[in-house]
Amino acid sequence: MSPFIKTRLEGDPVRVRDLPIRRVPVIPSHLTMDAARKVAVLKQIALLLVERDGQIVGTIDERGFASQYDLAADAASAMTPLEAYLRPSTPVTEALELFVRASADILPVIAGGFILGAVTRRDVERARA
Repeated sequence: MSPFIKTRLEGDPVRVRDLPIRRVPVIPSHLTMDAARKVAVLKQIALLLVERDGQIVGTIDERGFASQYDLAADAASAMTPLEAYLRPSTPVTEALELFVRASADILPVIAGGFILGAVTRRDVERARA
C-alpha cells in the first residue's frame, strides 16, 4: 500500500479532516450586505468570512443574511465575531458539541493560521452516526 494513502484504523475516531471541507469566500468588512448576499448565492454557501486589515474578524451565516439589515449597510454590521472554529484534528464528537454551543450550521476549519474551508453540521452528524 502506498504511504500516501490515508487510512483510518478500526476504532480510530473520525476527525474533521475526514469530512468534506468546503471553500469559503472571504469578503472585506466594508462590502455592502447586498453584495455579500450576492457572493453567498453565487458561491452557493451559507457562510462568508469577513476580513478587515488583513485579519479574519468574523463570519456572516444564514442568520446574518436573514436579518433585516439595510442592504447598503456594510458586512461588518451583520457579522458575528469569529469565536468558534474547528481544527482538522478535532474528533467529530467534539465538533458536534461545538456546533451546538455556537448554535451554528457551518463552521470554518483553521490550521496553523490558515483557513482551509468550512464544514457543515449535517456532515458532522452523518459522520458521527
